[in-house]
Amino acid sequence: MAILEGTETVLVVDDETFMLSLAELMLTRLGYTVLTATRGEEVLHMIEVWPDLKIDVAVIDVVMPLMDGFELAERMRKIRPRLPILYMSAYPEKAELRPEQTRSIPFVPKPFTSLKLAGKIREVLDSPQSRASAQI
Repeated sequence: MAILEGTETVLVVDDETFMLSLAELMLTRLGYTVLTATRGEEVLHMIEVWPDLKIDVAVIDVVMPLMDGFELAERMRKIRPRLPILYMSAYPEKAELRPEQTRSIPFVPKPFTSLKLAGKIREVLDSPQSRASAQI
């Protein structure tokens, strides 16, 4: 379990406050600093007002009202192009059973355990693309 622990800052975005609270509890117990938001507009405002706010990875719900997870990620990447993103949704874990646009992205299905969530976050953070962008 020690390899799933982290010291990074994780931004979790979900319109369901229960899921936000659960993810925050799970991740803080493993040593992560957790920022939460219930709407895409809230996230965009946060990173525009505090451009130096430390965020190592964003965990974003795919299905949200007003602005879905893909639109939020696209808009966030205009501000922070190298920010690693992990998507979550109640879609099935098997990629072939999910909508087409969710099949080739870093993804964790809801509901998840703390080990599953932390494992996926570690995969995203420790991927060669994330390490390369951290060095730039």
